Order: sequence, then C-alpha cells, then structure tokens
Amino acid sequence: LPLGSVIETRKGRVSLNSERVSTDVERFLQVTEDALLTGDEDGMREAIGLYSGPLLAQTGDDWAYSFRLDYEERYAQIVTHFCRLRAAAGALKESVRIARAAVVIAPNREDIHVTLISAYRKMGLEAEAIRQFEDLERMLDENWGELPSEAAKNALEGKTELAATEQDGGLPELAGGAMPVSSQFYVRRATDGKAEKCLDRGESVVLIQGPRQVGKSSLLARVLAHGRAKGFRIAVNDFQTIGESQLAEEELFYKTLAHSLASQLGLALNLEKEWQTWLGPNMNLDAVLGNLLAKVDGRVCWGIDEADALFGRSYSNNFFGLLRSWHNRRALDPDGPWGRLTLILSYATEAHLFITDLNQSPFNVGVKLPLRDFSPSEVSELAGLYGVTQAEEIAAVFRITNGHPFLARRALGFLSEGGSVGELESSSTQEAGPFGDHLHRILESVSFDPKILEEVRNLLGDRPLQHPKSRYRLMAAGVLAVSAEPEFRVPAYEVYLRAALG
Repeated sequence: LPLGSVIETRKGRVSLNSERVSTDVERFLQVTEDALLTGDEDGMREAIGLYSGPLLAQTGDDWAYSFRLDYEERYAQIVTHFCRLRAAAGALKESVRIARAAVVIAPNREDIHVTLISAYRKMGLEAEAIRQFEDLERMLDENWGELPSEAAKNALEGKTELAATEQDGGLPELAGGAMPVSSQFYVRRATDGKAEKCLDRGESVVLIQGPRQVGKSSLLARVLAHGRAKGFRIAVNDFQTIGESQLAEEELFYKTLAHSLASQLGLALNLEKEWQTWLGPNMNLDAVLGNLLAKVDGRVCWGIDEADALFGRSYSNNFFGLLRSWHNRRALDPDGPWGRLTLILSYATEAHLFITDLNQSPFNVGVKLPLRDFSPSEVSELAGLYGVTQAEEIAAVFRITNGHPFLARRALGFLSEGGSVGELESSSTQEAGPFGDHLHRILESVSFDPKILEEVRNLLGDRPLQHPKSRYRLMAAGVLAVSAEPEFRVPAYEVYLRAALG
C-alpha cells in the first residue's frame, strides 16, 4: 500500500484512513443500530459476536468511560432482545447459550442475569435458575449493597418476559433505544402525520427536535419507512455512531458521508478520482452529492439522526451552511437534482447555542416539528397496548413519569408483569427499581461537566441558574422539562439527584 494510505497525519493529529481500514467498534455500532430497528436476527448474531467486553478495558482515562457504558448498553439490549426472539421461536438452547456467555462478558448487568434466569426457567432448568439468581444477589450486594429487582424475582418465579403475552401472542419489547418499525407498542403522535406530509410534499428540510429519549429516532425511522413505501431512495446517517477519529477531521468526516451516501444509494464512487483536495470539503461534498442525485431517478430522502453531535465542532458552521445552500439551490434551479432531495434532521440541543450565523444554517428555514413527552391520552393508549386498563393505574403512570416515553414504557411493563402501583411508586426513585439504570445515567450526565453539576445543585437548592445556556443544555439532555420555568422533567429525578448528590 502507498505511504499514507492507512495512517493519516494532519494538523498534529494521527488517524486511520476510513477508506482503507475498518474497525470492529465501527461495525458493532452500525450493526446494533440496524438490527434493533429492523429486528434482523442475523445482524443481532453478528453484533453479539463482535462485542467481547469493555471498550479499551486496560485504559483508565475518563474519556473512555462514557463510550464503554454506551457500548455495553447496546450489547445488553441486543442480547436481551435476541434471546426473547429465539425463545419465541423455540430455540431455547441457543437462548441459554447466548445469555450464559453474556453474563461472563458483562457480569455486572442485572438485565443480562435476568435474561439468563428467564431462559433457564423457560427450559425447565429450575435449579440453574435458582443458582443464577443467587449469583445475581451476590453481585448486587458486593457492588452496590442492593437486592435484586422485581423483574429478577418475577423471572425466578417463572413470570418470564421470554414467554409470549396472553394478549397478543407476541413478546414484550425492550423499553429503550429506537423502536423497530414493526413494533406493536409504538404510539403515533400528531408529529408523525405532520412529518409524513412534509415528505409527501417534498419539503427541502424537516427538523425533528426534542429532548433525549422522547422518541426522535423512532419517529425518524417511521418517516423513512413511509418514504420507502412512497418510492423514495433513502439514505440515513446517525452522527452519534460515527467514530471520533472521523468526526475530528473535517475532510475525513465529509469523505465518510460521501462514501456512506453512495453506498446506500447503490452507486459507485471513486473518491481518489472525484475528490479534489484543493477545492475544500464543502465544495467536494457538494459536487459528489450533486453527481449522485443526478444518477438517481425519483426523489431522495437523507435522514440525519443526532445532528447535534456536530454542534461545537470547528467545521459545524461550514457543514450546516452547506445544507442550507442545498435548500437555496431548489429556488435557483427548481428543475435540478436538488429539487428532489429532502433532508430530515433530528437533534436535541438548540442550534442557536452553537451555530454562529443562523442565516447560514438549515435550522431556521426548515419545517420544525417539536417532539414532546406523551400526553395523558397517549399514555392511556400505550397502557392499552400493555394490557393495563385500570384508570387509577394509568393515572399513576402519568403522574410518576410525566409522560416520559421511555419511563412510561418501563412503568407499564412493570405493572403488566404483576407489579403494583404502590411498588412502582416506592421504587421509582431507587436504583434497584424499574428506572434504576436510567436514573444512574441521568446522574452521570449531570456529573460529567462541573458547571452543569453546579447548576443542578443550584436547582436542588432552590437557587437560580447562573448561566443562560445551562437550561437549554439540561433540557436537551432530558433532565429538565421543556417549560417556561426550570423544573425537573420527571419528579423522580429531583428525589434521586438530591439523595445521590447529598
């Protein structure tokens, strides 16, 4: 291989050339994203095989910690979902084998222990299920001084999530991550219909904005599925899954996008020939995408998830300015290829906090579709899908979760498995409860930045926020409600953080 074709050095940085080198981490991120959305069991098998333990386990640097948690969470979701699917298909030995290996790889994940306990019970291996429950008890006590959750106890008693539900003959789904398009537990909101109409009209830019875990990725997946059904050629990129080495360098990031777009549209692209370095990244990507669009018949939709992963990057103004220029190009050349392109961007953070010139960005020209937490009627509809029909239980779920989609699903799953409203209420602020892993992530997210941590302490102490941007950042992270005055998005956050932060 020629010098510089594998390792690139630019502006004091060293990185791998993504056109020559692929990594198991990059593949794992892509496969898990696709498999959870489509339910592809072969993809799940591949993802499970790719994960071998904590990322860079020998590295003690703080920067690696959040990535480890994210990858481990993805692995746990894939394992749990895959084992449920295999159990439903009668492949119980495979379910046990996968879950047993996962407990070794991620021994401190209660959800994986629960999956193995459930698999053992489904096979009628009661002694192994009891032994695994005892291992879980020891692990929780030694690490956190806690007891197994209700989900673990239900699994031991045979109230297993691996079994089909009486109501629909299907499997309860994981409450976390983007929901598969085929999900029976998805609740359509008014925003869904608006987004689909925007695509039908051929809008140039559609903006899906909302806090973390409000359902942006799930909505994006459904709009793209709607586009496929209408004959659109579809491309999608999740900026959160693009590696830091590719995000760090402007030209490398643009080349990554160009390669991805060509691949997803089924078109050949020779970057070594078509990429002229002297033109700069913006003009190169503009030319590449223009050429690709000219080769495609019909309309094209490019979905960009987690667009705010670029906010704050040195080149973010350039990139979003380029997207804006494509919008302008439709007016200047209405019969050209740009008139057939629709961009759909999902993001959490307010763009004006990071983009210097909003007149050169797509965030003030597109159709903005704010996505918010569930209303009482939407929680009631979701409850029906879980078989929870008692009015007092539904009211309690809304009161406890404030309509938070992820937590509402967790709460309804807890009730549908035999838990009581009293148990849900008393455990909703505890790490051993159904919201435990979520609450721990909230604590980590506010503790990562000392300034944000201090602002949370101000809120807990009934003191005003000191920095104007803090409220927007906390809303984007899903800690504060999207409201006129700063208030916690879910009551449990305030109780949990007050106890955790002393």
